[in-house]
Amino acid sequence: MSRLGLIGVCVLSAIAVGCDSNDKREPDDETDDSSVTTTYAQLASVAKVIYDAVEAGEDVSPYIGEIFEAFGVPVLANDDIEGAKARIAAGLPVVTARLVGRMAQGYADGAFVDAESFFEGLAEHGVSLKPPADQDSRGIGYVLGSTIYSNAYASWSFSGTPLTAKTVLPTFVWALGQERARRANVPNAVLKTWPDGRFDPLQMTLMTFTIFLKQSAAAHTTAMAPSDTAGQSRSALVAGPAANFIKDQIKGEVTSFAQDFVELPLDEQDAAKVSVCGSLILYGHKVTMTNTPSLIWRAPLAPSSTQVKLTLTFEDDYHDNWAGEVIGHATSAVTGCEFPRQGPIEGKAVKWSVSDGLDGQGSYDVAQPITDASGNAVATWRTISDNQPEACRTLDRQRDANGATEAVISGLLPGWSTLESIVTFLNPNTGGQGNASLTVNYYPRLTIDDTCHRE
Repeated sequence: MSRLGLIGVCVLSAIAVGCDSNDKREPDDETDDSSVTTTYAQLASVAKVIYDAVEAGEDVSPYIGEIFEAFGVPVLANDDIEGAKARIAAGLPVVTARLVGRMAQGYADGAFVDAESFFEGLAEHGVSLKPPADQDSRGIGYVLGSTIYSNAYASWSFSGTPLTAKTVLPTFVWALGQERARRANVPNAVLKTWPDGRFDPLQMTLMTFTIFLKQSAAAHTTAMAPSDTAGQSRSALVAGPAANFIKDQIKGEVTSFAQDFVELPLDEQDAAKVSVCGSLILYGHKVTMTNTPSLIWRAPLAPSSTQVKLTLTFEDDYHDNWAGEVIGHATSAVTGCEFPRQGPIEGKAVKWSVSDGLDGQGSYDVAQPITDASGNAVATWRTISDNQPEACRTLDRQRDANGATEAVISGLLPGWSTLESIVTFLNPNTGGQGNASLTVNYYPRLTIDDTCHRE
């Protein structure tokens, strides 16, 4: 089991914010949480609606946009360069309509980030633990994962109890993972921090935002909340029934108790750039996968192999336009904001796999490990040999195994060398990029002695 797996409630009670997640602020503090009414039940309902929409092949952009708004991060119009620069100058996260759209496509494609490698990559940006948490030899991933789990589990246990504003974001991140685990029938998911070991686009982006939002910048969040965005051109994405539903369910802040545990060596502006660039770069990439053919047979029946083609491109022209204006290329070494040029992406490592539905049905025998100059990588997947007597090959005996070819692509995000950047589980039912679905037909013997002999 992953070291971020099974964790006891309040395992770090000496340093955690506590299972009851109560803040110790004075009642007249301007960030008082007395008006916060969001509960775990409400967060879980939002997670369910998102994944219901994903499975139905719907565009989840309105949901994503309103979730950012609910956490005090306005969705800016794509051409609002001045608004984006103002937020970076204040050390605050930036979200544009284009990013929301790219993240929505990430949901459709099934694009995930490996959770453990995300936490390991924080060290490359100099993120460390504050005392006394820094005494835990298990590292930043374990400490943050444990504290998030402790609070989220307590919230789940009392699902109708209002949360404090600083617990809403990490609890929602946990709730998204729980919703995926529920759909995948992961056993004992509620006892695990990240049941499938992955972050979806919202989990990845929200965690990056909250970790890299410096405490000094957090004081600006009230002044630049969505209700007062002078000089910022708001996107029209946040509208309609989806937005109205989420608006009624989530009330929180992009600040969270995770910030109480980490030290950042970056100033406010560079920290904000790290958080912004991560999502812009990750979800600016596009992965397509195809299988030719997409229906094959166990050998020796033909066809018994498929050619799997992966194409990796970067879709946005940030390098030559938006990024230079808002982020600037001079800071790329510090912030990881080294934007690829629009077009095919060469030299990225590819690890090939298949989904659970195809386990035991075949394997890759030739697989290109690196994308070429055209952004392509090709592999051959062959079925197992199952030479059944011809008498067994009847329609009533025919069975099929259904799944998808998959790939893990590493090295997409500068400054995060450990990050397994995109895990592609392309679901052909969700309108994802390409067609990675694959079906294997076969004729099983019903018993070990079954010869299919007919008198």
